[in-house]
Amino acid sequence: MVLNVIKYPDTILRKTAVPVDKISEDIFKLTENMIETMIREDGIGLAANQVGSLLRIFVINTTPHEDKPTPVVMINPEVLSQEGSVTAEEGCLSFPELYLTIARPERVRMHAKDLYNEDFVYEMDGILARAVLHEIDHLNGTLIIDHVDSSEQDKVKKYIDGLHCETTHT
Repeated sequence: MVLNVIKYPDTILRKTAVPVDKISEDIFKLTENMIETMIREDGIGLAANQVGSLLRIFVINTTPHEDKPTPVVMINPEVLSQEGSVTAEEGCLSFPELYLTIARPERVRMHAKDLYNEDFVYEMDGILARAVLHEIDHLNGTLIIDHVDSSEQDKVKKYIDGLHCETTHT
């Protein structure tokens, strides 16, 4: 089932997600729906709080430039190490049509659990490193607008001002 992607300024996007203690049937259903939603929305990743859950889970498409997506579920993810730095344009399903230039580490090594409670370590670089760090930010209540430098502040202000206009006129 495709879920509704929560948009900024909904306050759940600023909340810190809580660790998953037990992987249940509900977790399987949630992650299945998150994967379906991510693919339908043409996203690379999707954090649980973006669909209304405060569980420390995100899904990511590990083959973003291929026709057939290869989604992976990451439960209780944590960054083990980061290297390098690269600045690139980044978008977010919770901020439709907003693209910001953001600096992030070029490579990341992270630990997470899968749906079968197995530990795994992933090493990623490029767009996947950017995507997992973006999703971990979501789980910590941090948004792309928190990463912009002064050159992008006006773009963020215009975007947010536009949201306020939409909500007062509808």
